[in-house]
Amino acid sequence: MLLPLLLALPVACDGSTPAAPPDRPSAETPAAEPAASPEAEKQLREALELEAAGRHEEARLAVEQAIAAGAGRDAKLLAAKLAILREDLDEATRLLEPLASDGGDALVLYNLGLVAQKRGKYNNARSRYLAALKADPNYNPARFNLAVLTWEAGVKDEAQHHARKFIDAVPSDDPNAAKLQQMIGGVPPAPASPGAAP
Repeated sequence: MLLPLLLALPVACDGSTPAAPPDRPSAETPAAEPAASPEAEKQLREALELEAAGRHEEARLAVEQAIAAGAGRDAKLLAAKLAILREDLDEATRLLEPLASDGGDALVLYNLGLVAQKRGKYNNARSRYLAALKADPNYNPARFNLAVLTWEAGVKDEAQHHARKFIDAVPSDDPNAAKLQQMIGGVPPAPASPGAAP
C-alpha cells in the first residue's frame, strides 16, 4: 500500500501541493538550471499530458526527446516515474541518483525510497524517506510510506509515530489517513502538551 509515484512537477501524489517550510525554497523547486529550449519545453508538456492521459509509452518517448533537447530536472523526474511504473528500477535509479547529489530534494529522495522499497531494501528505503523528511519536514508522502514500511517490517512504535504525524498533518477526510488508521488498527492520540487541560 505505497502512495503512488509523484509527478515530476511540484504536486504530491494526493494532488496537493506540499507546503514548504517558511523562509526557504520548497524542496520541489529545482535549483536554478539553464533554461530549456522551447522544443524541450514543448516535448516535456506533451510528455506530461500523455502521462496524465495514461499513455505511458508515448509519454516515455516524448520525455526522452525532451531530455535529448535539453530539458532538465522535471523531465528526468517524469522519465524516472515512467521507469518505475514499468518496473524498470535500474533506469529509475540511473535517472534519480544524479538529482539526489545535493541531498536536499525531497521529491527525488522520496522516489529513491520508493525504488528501494519496491526492491525490498528496508534500510535503504527507510533512510531515503527520512532524508526526504529532513529536506522537507512537511513532506507527507514520505511520512505515509515510512509508516507503511516500518509497520510491514514489524517496527510498530516507529510506524505509529509516523502514522500519527501524517494523520495530524493532513485534512481529517484524507483517504490516506483512513488507510493508515485501518492498517495500523487505530493510532494512539498525540501526547498532550504539558499544562494542557485534559
